[in-house]
Amino acid sequence: MAAKRLGFGGLAALSAAWLMALPAWAHHANSAFDRTQSVTVTGTVKRWQFINPHSGLFLDVTDENGSVVEWSSEFQGTLDLYRNFSWNKDTFKPGDQVTITGFASRDGTPTMGARIVIFADGTEVDLRSAPD
Repeated sequence: MAAKRLGFGGLAALSAAWLMALPAWAHHANSAFDRTQSVTVTGTVKRWQFINPHSGLFLDVTDENGSVVEWSSEFQGTLDLYRNFSWNKDTFKPGDQVTITGFASRDGTPTMGARIVIFADGTEVDLRSAPD
């Protein structure tokens, strides 16, 4: 009965809204990071992408064999980082030294979901302290 009252236009609008919500649901449905596996790396900032939907920090990290490996760290979006920590496009600069702790990538690549950042001056930012 409700479908008859909505009419074709209303039903089409409802369907469109549902379909537009699918990407957001799919994006957050399964995490790419293993929340049981923590990893910490210290390295040199290669680039900082202060973008949405997730900002990213890329570090050159020297591994135990002396090889340089590029690690990427995924952060919240720009609005959360700015509002909660006053971060912006200039927060990290190439050449900065930082330590990042986060959840390891499920696929074993040098990627993590960032949780804690320690700057070269010792300042520690716990990204989990932001309101969800």
